[in-house]
Amino acid sequence: MQEFTSIKSIIKDMRVIIDTMKRKRIGTEDICNMQLAVVEINNILYHSDKLRCKKDIDITNEEGYLQYIEELELLIAMWEQSLERRQGKAVDREFWDIYEFFKYVDIDIIYQMVVQHFMRLPEGQRIEYLSLPYRYTYMQRKLDFTKGDFSLIEQYVELMANEVESYKWLYDRLADHRSKMILNGIIRYWFDFDISRLHSFTETVFPDYYDLDILECGEDDVFVDLGAFTGDSVYDYIKMYDVYKKIYAYEITPGTYQTLVQNLSQYPNIVTRQKGVGRKNGKMYLEGSIGGAGNRVMEHEDIEVEVVTLDEDIEVEVVTLDEDIKEPVTVIKMDIEGAEKDAIMGAKNHILSDKPRLLISSYHLPEDVFEVPQLISSIRDDYKFYMRFNGMGLWPCDYVLFAV
Repeated sequence: MQEFTSIKSIIKDMRVIIDTMKRKRIGTEDICNMQLAVVEINNILYHSDKLRCKKDIDITNEEGYLQYIEELELLIAMWEQSLERRQGKAVDREFWDIYEFFKYVDIDIIYQMVVQHFMRLPEGQRIEYLSLPYRYTYMQRKLDFTKGDFSLIEQYVELMANEVESYKWLYDRLADHRSKMILNGIIRYWFDFDISRLHSFTETVFPDYYDLDILECGEDDVFVDLGAFTGDSVYDYIKMYDVYKKIYAYEITPGTYQTLVQNLSQYPNIVTRQKGVGRKNGKMYLEGSIGGAGNRVMEHEDIEVEVVTLDEDIEVEVVTLDEDIKEPVTVIKMDIEGAEKDAIMGAKNHILSDKPRLLISSYHLPEDVFEVPQLISSIRDDYKFYMRFNGMGLWPCDYVLFAV
């Protein structure tokens, strides 16, 4: 890239000046030129001239002058590392661009930059974001420019600033180019709101969860569907693979469960269970609409639940997969509204002994994109990870982590 060639030339000139600075003091004009060069390079590489490592140094005294030289040398080393990192494929260059932005730039500056970028969007587009809490009931924060509420931006900026190394951990472990593109694209959308680019990653060949380039299944497979809803994902599984040994379908919502049973009644060797799945056996209470696809279960003793659409709380049995299914399982799909990590812990023994392929929705909680694969890897570290994106909405959702 031409701008990187320019940076290398500037660095070469700066090294000459630094060598001079070590022998004698340079003039104010040379110092100003050095500062301008620092600003230019930081803006090109990190999109901000103010970095976390920048210190306020008084160069009028000898100690400060030497500290300033040391800081310049550290910056040059960092720049050269950045230039080296960005010599590879486009997807890797994009990763390093995102990673170093959150690694080196102050979190408050990033937040201000993202808010300013959002406010430069056309007003009609900004108005659409007012509907996010209604479109995505799992969403915890808002993006309401009419009230100055940018808490959703704040949430994702904090996540990336605090979990930038988790981003690198996952990126390094993704097993194909497409997965890396999807991860970069999802994260970049959190800060640039480029919906056209986001939608370009949407899966158009395979149904959700069943990418034949990742997942092969046959007559010996025992498939477990957590969050089976009305049976749509079981139906897609049967349509894609035709054969199976046994299928377990879990759905907590009473009305939806009855539809599930009816829809799957024509297929053999399917066990339907109206139970929640978590990290321990117990009783929980249903929150939300009886017929909805986004119901959640919550521990009644730990969380005060206000149910506005039901006449009374609905008690739900919650089980662990380790206790509820005694035979080996080979494939587990999870779409359970943010309870995926608990379900993984409740299936720990199956994961250790059976190594089932895992197809997990990892979008309900922002941190799940990193925490779900890290949790799986902490149980056993020989899984390969892939990501696929199935959403066409206003915010990144319906992305699936494959652990195979």
